Amino acid sequence: MLCRMHLAPFTSSSLATRLGTVRTLWPHAETIFTELQQEMERARQFMSSFEQLLSSEAATAMERAPSTSAAPTQGSGEGFSICQDVKNFAPEQLSVKVVGRKAVLVGQKETQNTDEKGSFSYKYEALKREWDVPEDVDAEALTCSLSKEGQLRIEAPRLALPAVPERNVPIQVSPAAPQPGPASKDGA
Repeated sequence: MLCRMHLAPFTSSSLATRLGTVRTLWPHAETIFTELQQEMERARQFMSSFEQLLSSEAATAMERAPSTSAAPTQGSGEGFSICQDVKNFAPEQLSVKVVGRKAVLVGQKETQNTDEKGSFSYKYEALKREWDVPEDVDAEALTCSLSKEGQLRIEAPRLALPAVPERNVPIQVSPAAPQPGPASKDGA
């Protein structure tokens, strides 16, 4: 069983003079809490610097990330259009496919650099984006165009619905529903 005497260092004892410096097995509570407070302050400083790093990296990544926008075509309000930034890819490195009701853009690029020592680095970039083609859009008439600025535009017109001539729709009158009343004489 521990008592206070075990927690405090020897101060004036003949045994202490013979043994030299004696330390207790349990550190003082103030020491533990001071160390914990210092460790927590270091952790807070690390977290705040890490948050600053992440926020600056996120801003940089947003600047470098390819921009995508999907919106109905401007002007007549017919069809839909998607614009994707593909500056880093040559036209032959891109392909657009229609798979069911999805427009799929795939870009693949390989580069190999050799330095003066004869060693080389190899870089492979891939881009894949998918968009749902709305039901009222003609997926078979999908077209693509690439601008000089590296903007790929994927467009498709709305389906042309046949004009329905005006017609009168007759109103059918249903027979009156039986009224709930006394039980029938049949016993049913």
